[in-house]
Amino acid sequence: MHRYAKVVLAAALVTAIGVWPAMAAPAAQEEKSREEKFDAGALVLSRFTLPGDAGAPVRYVLSRPGHKAPLVLYIQGSGCVPPFVGLGTPKRSSNIFSWAPLAARHRYAVMAVDKPYQPEQPPATDRPGTATACPPAFNAHFSYDSWLVTLKAALRHALAQPDVDASRVLVIGISEGAAVAAGLARAMPELTHVALIGGPPGPTQLYDFIVHAYAGPGSDDDKLRRLRELDATIDAIAADPRSADKFFAGHTYLRWSSFFAQSHGEDLAQARAKVYMVDGMQDASVPILSSEATYARLRGLGRDVTFRRIPNADHGLMAPGQGWQDLQEEYDAVIKWFERG
Repeated sequence: MHRYAKVVLAAALVTAIGVWPAMAAPAAQEEKSREEKFDAGALVLSRFTLPGDAGAPVRYVLSRPGHKAPLVLYIQGSGCVPPFVGLGTPKRSSNIFSWAPLAARHRYAVMAVDKPYQPEQPPATDRPGTATACPPAFNAHFSYDSWLVTLKAALRHALAQPDVDASRVLVIGISEGAAVAAGLARAMPELTHVALIGGPPGPTQLYDFIVHAYAGPGSDDDKLRRLRELDATIDAIAADPRSADKFFAGHTYLRWSSFFAQSHGEDLAQARAKVYMVDGMQDASVPILSSEATYARLRGLGRDVTFRRIPNADHGLMAPGQGWQDLQEEYDAVIKWFERG
């Protein structure tokens, strides 16, 4: 959760009105689309709720620039932290870094999609990127496939809005969102640009764990032990791939089985979109060698791909001694790349 984004959105939405009703229970289904507007003077937002094809309603927020503008979709990272908190209250905020500053420019229609059955408030946990504290309904539903279905439905709906120039579409995927952004780019040729921040994984997310096993300390025997332990874990996940109450590394077997099955580099190879990748070279979550594998695949195909490697930076693109403004500059660089076409 980035304090900079929360402060900016709180300032921008000082006169916002309306309420943020709880996400429908799994058995409920919206029969038709609904739009709620939040007028904040300088910033106008619409929240749409649509019938869902994956057994859950689809809900997303779109900024309204007041003229036809390119669309920018942010896909958040792992876990169930909601993109927005308290839009109908004085204490409203965004939990996606850079979303609010970009929307406030009025040069783009900016959107973010709720993960189905996410809580209304960030879960009480010291590990917000994990799912162990997420609602049971969230964990029972969330997988790569169900999340991709939700994102596709929201994006198709947004592309038909009067404020959206559907000829220029950028998707910014952050961490886990980078993996899904790659699949979205493959599934939807409408995407012209895709930016991957803190990712994507290389051949698959399983490859990330293999790289970590080799990069760890100790002898080759120690590395073989870690690899055998990883194989045993993968066997356990494969034996119960739909489990929503068994966890590995903070996420359900359902989540891991669906993400392990995806080749994100191949998704990007099959997509039409131009690709921008940015990673911290000291990322302890997604090893930069995973992104290098994807980059090598795309370069070998002669694809239009830009890769920014940040020395000494972590998974959040922050190097020691840097502040939020330095991080904002990295996100601004993505938009400048998009503007160059």
